Amino acid sequence: MSLGHQLWSEIIAKHGRDRCPTAAGQALWACGEMGELGQAIAKAVDAGYDPARLGEVAAVRKEFGDAGLALYGLEGKLGLNLVNEMANVVNEETRTFT
Repeated sequence: MSLGHQLWSEIIAKHGRDRCPTAAGQALWACGEMGELGQAIAKAVDAGYDPARLGEVAAVRKEFGDAGLALYGLEGKLGLNLVNEMANVVNEETRTFT
C-alpha cells in the first residue's frame, strides 16, 4: 500500500465512511476535486498572487491535497499503484511535440 493510499485510509477513518465506495464514483469525485483546485488557483491569480508562488496560498495547498487524496482513493479501488502507472506512461510515451 502506498503512502498516499494510507493517508486516504486515514481520512476515511476520520470521516467515518467512504462517501464514494465505487471506482466510478471515486473517479468523478477526483474530477470534482481537480475542478476545485483549478478554481483556487484561478482565484489566487485573480487576487494578484505571483503564479510562481501559488504553492504558498493556503486554499491552493488544501485543494491540491484534496485532489491527491481523491486520486489515491481511486488507486485503491482500482488495485493500481499511481506512481507505477505514471512511470508506465512516461516509459511508453513515443509522441513528440514541436
